[in-house]
Amino acid sequence: MIAPLRVLHILPSIRGYGAERLVVDLLGHLSSPDVDAALLTIYEPPADVRRTLPFQLMHAGRRDRRDRAFIWQMTREIRRFKPDIVHTHTHVGKYWGRFAAVLAGARYIVHTEHNPCDVRRTRLERAADWLLHRKTARVVTFFSDQLLALSRRERLPPGKMLAIQNGVTLADGHQDRALARERLGVTGDEFAIVLVGRMEYQKNHALALRAFSALEPATREGSVLLFVGAGENEPMLRDLAADLGVAARVRFLGYRTDVASLLPGADVLLMSSWFEGMPMALIEAMLAEVAIVTTPWLGARDMLAGGRYGLVADGFAPEHLAAQIERARKDPALRRTLAGRAKRHARRAYDIRHTADAHRSMYLRLCGSNA
Repeated sequence: MIAPLRVLHILPSIRGYGAERLVVDLLGHLSSPDVDAALLTIYEPPADVRRTLPFQLMHAGRRDRRDRAFIWQMTREIRRFKPDIVHTHTHVGKYWGRFAAVLAGARYIVHTEHNPCDVRRTRLERAADWLLHRKTARVVTFFSDQLLALSRRERLPPGKMLAIQNGVTLADGHQDRALARERLGVTGDEFAIVLVGRMEYQKNHALALRAFSALEPATREGSVLLFVGAGENEPMLRDLAADLGVAARVRFLGYRTDVASLLPGADVLLMSSWFEGMPMALIEAMLAEVAIVTTPWLGARDMLAGGRYGLVADGFAPEHLAAQIERARKDPALRRTLAGRAKRHARRAYDIRHTADAHRSMYLRLCGSNA
């Protein structure tokens, strides 16, 4: 009997929403007779969460951002697990995770680039990328245009690149819109515009506020903009909302772990990001049958089929985003059509089991070749 491939994923923690939540969900479906999958986190996970996970979990015990000694513990954990493949995620995994995998003598390294269009890098990071990409067997992202952009920027050969789309665990059952609106604090006929994401540069919340301010007065007064998420930019965003005169119609809900149960209460899922990979919030909005309005980040038109599953703004100016919000607000039939199509598509395309199958196939092909 052939032993299963041992695959070790690396994440900063399991507390986050997007990439971290995806990987935890993926690992719950990845193990099979062919693959034995485990997770190594940089920070120690909460004990109560750790006990609920259906896969092996290790951690490097990093205390805070100033702690650099954790890299040696990561290396020891990798050697102890003896993986055939180390699969890294997020900025921490991209650098520290791959570096530790190289030190540990990992046979193959795979990295998923969750933000393929983020060009911000220091000189040290560019030098590290040049070295670590050459030690990396596969670089994964989500859409063909993102693959092309990443390949050109990083000078990666096409044969090293692979697109695997994200997925979620599909839930059956009725989604209670009234209860979701109650949880959001939305009353009556208020038009609920929900933005989900960390309050940092990438998500561009300031654009959402300026677009909301640019709405026609009647639309703005009948609407509420709800931010689900927390982050370092929150004080600035509260000040901006006050400066724009819209603070009374903007609500800050903070970090939430129940996003999927909140989304059915939204009329529009708004995304104002400068760049994305394949955002989980968009998949969850599709499954909740909520209309989508987004900026044209690279991959948005691909994910939304050129506008078939949601409205994509013409650009990143406030008036561009405001125009699509107005269109959604004034045409309920259009919202229903787009949202219905998107839900049917998401249920076909974004089952986490498909994502797990694609990863499993990648690992088996990689270890069966001389890549």
